[in-house]
Amino acid sequence: MKCITSFGSICLILGTLGVSFIGFSAIASTADNEFLEMDISQLMQVTITSVSKKEQPLADAAAAVFVITQEDIRRSGVTHIAEALAMAPGLQVARISASKWSVSSRGFAGFTSNKLLVLMDGRTVYSPAYSGTNWDMQNTLLEDIDRIEVIRGPGGTLWGANAVNGVINIITRNSSEVSGGLVRVAAGDQESLQGGARYGGKINDSTNGRIYATYNDRDSNTLADVGGASGSAGGDANDSWQSFQSGFRFDGELHADSEWSLQGDIYKNRGDQILFPYWLETPPYLTQKDSEIDSGGGNILARFRREFSTESALTVQAYYDYNDRDDALYRQTYNTFDIEIQYERNFGRRNSITMGGGFRQIDGEFENSFQFKIDDRNDQLYSAFFQDELMLLDDELWFTLGIKGEHNDFTGYEWQPSARLLWKPVERHTVWASIARAVRTPSAMEHGGTIVAASYPSPMGTMTSQVHGNEDFESEVVLAYEAGYRWLPSAVFSLDIAGFYNDYQDLYSLALEQNGQNDDFIFVNAVGGESYGIEIAGEYQPSKWLSFNLAYSYLEMDLVAADVLGKGDVQEFIEKGIPQHQVSFRSSIDLARNWQANFWLRYMDEITARNSVDLIASEIPLDDYFIFDLNLIWKATEQLEVMLVGQNLFSDGQLQYISEYTTPATEIEPSVYAKLTYHF
Repeated sequence: MKCITSFGSICLILGTLGVSFIGFSAIASTADNEFLEMDISQLMQVTITSVSKKEQPLADAAAAVFVITQEDIRRSGVTHIAEALAMAPGLQVARISASKWSVSSRGFAGFTSNKLLVLMDGRTVYSPAYSGTNWDMQNTLLEDIDRIEVIRGPGGTLWGANAVNGVINIITRNSSEVSGGLVRVAAGDQESLQGGARYGGKINDSTNGRIYATYNDRDSNTLADVGGASGSAGGDANDSWQSFQSGFRFDGELHADSEWSLQGDIYKNRGDQILFPYWLETPPYLTQKDSEIDSGGGNILARFRREFSTESALTVQAYYDYNDRDDALYRQTYNTFDIEIQYERNFGRRNSITMGGGFRQIDGEFENSFQFKIDDRNDQLYSAFFQDELMLLDDELWFTLGIKGEHNDFTGYEWQPSARLLWKPVERHTVWASIARAVRTPSAMEHGGTIVAASYPSPMGTMTSQVHGNEDFESEVVLAYEAGYRWLPSAVFSLDIAGFYNDYQDLYSLALEQNGQNDDFIFVNAVGGESYGIEIAGEYQPSKWLSFNLAYSYLEMDLVAADVLGKGDVQEFIEKGIPQHQVSFRSSIDLARNWQANFWLRYMDEITARNSVDLIASEIPLDDYFIFDLNLIWKATEQLEVMLVGQNLFSDGQLQYISEYTTPATEIEPSVYAKLTYHF
């Protein structure tokens, strides 16, 4: 009954949006996918924007960048953006429950992972409460994604604070590339129901647009046996999840030299969860609570670009974002307004500059509980950046120097400079190197929040052990050294290697405070150290009907905490929570004219996770594991595609990660589902 009611809501909203879209002229054909007919040499020339904040070929990027295309997403059979990110080397992607993920770059994993900046068409989607991303709130229609640009390494010079270890920019398709309609429906054992619909086309000679809606209903997983967690091993994890999102995008031209975009989304999510430990002020003090997460919100983004000549252009972007997240532990509501202006200028072939500035206003309101407390905040962020790219040798050597300055209400002024060198000694060979400084500014929780870590009786009444925010908490800092090599020996093979060394300072930890009654902790900047590693991506396409993709990552980390911390050193959890080795191997085979088979094998090395039952002391080893996905695609007609998907087929249930966020360890169940996609 729940699914029927939800799907009825989708139909109602689609019908309402359809009325406003009556002016569209339908084109009853499937939009071509530009990546289908490309060989590898052409794919290396795909235009990206995230590295230099302007268009450039992938092969010319002086950074560790990986592009996940729309065709990669379609053939993989993934049902969520977070799952697709596992294709990129250097990213640690683990599913925690039906609605929660840990996604991190080059270490620092966790549900509250906070050193990876995530963008949707240039709009930041992280939570100011803890500087991480709520992945259950990112549910755009997968078929509308043009590409996902994944940058490993700092991006603070252009994108600002929190782009410490990487930037993920999810870029949706221009409306001019989408015409006609699409309806998609899927069902299976874990994916109870997936629904999606889109319609787009021309509004007039200079304007295109589309609308979409998507709905997912995922079943519960199973509790894992790790000791100390709530519930019985093999029991219901009570983590089912339903998500709905709808939106629009319009793209047009005012003149031949001016273009604009207007897009927006609304969403509503509901997820079950078990909270354990759940602390009380009265006996029994420690208990378990079956609860729900309800989140909703919306956003609207406008962008205008004017090219004054072939040598200069101006871009203005503004967005407003509203989100409300209601949890049994707290309720947070954020209103964010952001505006940015960017100017690009070329001085002939040898020199080009990019500069700009921005302003962001964030209003946060919180309804607190006994377990969590955060004060309401009104924060402002001012920023300006400048980047200069200079060709030192004709079509062979380029040098890029940039800096970004920001002023925030937590730490004041922050500076994030970078320098990059790109060398093409001979055709098909590219060498690059960079050095950059990036920062992660404090979150609202670290600055002024309170978390109850334990509650217990005493002769003086209820006592608590708490973790307090610290108004003197400073930004975390990384100085990153990177180098890479790209080799394209032929049109059927490519190799991309990146190595890095990161020097961290002022990382967060917990210091023990003795106040005479309670054992309380406070957030402090007291951890430093280093990490280093190598990331390899290779692709081999011996024919149009067969391709292989390999990604490998190696990572080492050595962190040291100051002596003042005493017990509760969290740097050990950071070090042990990263897999030393990660491997991803994908293959796509066109079996016949209308049949495709795709498989994806992932290996994750062993890690040690924190147990939410005892954040300070306990640790749980997680064995290394494999994940194997397999799917078969049948293109029944030009309009109809049938897909049968199996995910995580090697195990009865896989414990991928344990959240540090008061939810018990959960095994992710294998999933089999069938999907029908119809274009008209």
